[in-house]
Amino acid sequence: MITCILIDDEPKALTVLEWNLNKYCPSIQIIDKISTPDEAIDSIITNTPDCIFLDIQMPRMNGFELLKQVDHLDFKVIFVTAYDEYALEAIKASAFEYLLKPIDKRDLTKAVHKLEKELDLTIKNKTPVLHNQETVTERIGLSVNGAIVFYNFKEIIYLRAEGNYTTIYLINSQKLVVTKLLKDVERSFPNPHPFYRVHNSFLVNLNHVKEYQKHQGGVLIMSNDTTVCISRSRKEGFLSRILFNSIIL
Repeated sequence: MITCILIDDEPKALTVLEWNLNKYCPSIQIIDKISTPDEAIDSIITNTPDCIFLDIQMPRMNGFELLKQVDHLDFKVIFVTAYDEYALEAIKASAFEYLLKPIDKRDLTKAVHKLEKELDLTIKNKTPVLHNQETVTERIGLSVNGAIVFYNFKEIIYLRAEGNYTTIYLINSQKLVVTKLLKDVERSFPNPHPFYRVHNSFLVNLNHVKEYQKHQGGVLIMSNDTTVCISRSRKEGFLSRILFNSIIL
């Protein structure tokens, strides 16, 4: 599924776009709908979507200004606007697509098909080709000091975003730093895998979750006694995943 956030100051426009995506684009998972730019920035940072559908003319902050407030544009931007005069500026802002209101379902599905191909190609280019299925599902190779060192998933406790880097915390108090965004590392994991993104900054191994504390919105105690916070938008998904794979007495 391709995770997306819809951003438009007009509630009716959000409803129409959501309806069209649900009806004609089954690969799209809408994880949030936002009507104010400030809330949109928070949602993008928290939810790290694959794509955003973004209106341009909004009060207090237009779509271009909103994008400048996000540090890492590691998502695709599809502008949805009633005005065609912003096309050149949209290109300069690295727009993936530019759709005009009222939305034509053919233009929408064409844009989503293009998005599917782009994201699939990105994942393929970042994922090593391995032929042993057991190896694919259980291990990850990390570049360390000019070599590729392989680690079993069960050796990884959690991963943390550190700007353009990702720190991987291993058992026995080991940790490694890789020059990839956490989002890109997560995408390289083959399915199924035991990891879950509980926060914009944390990807945890569910097998290393030692304790879940309900206070402060949700806190995890990992097997190395590290504390990891759960964002509110990720809490329900985390609980569903871990309860499904656990016996609760």
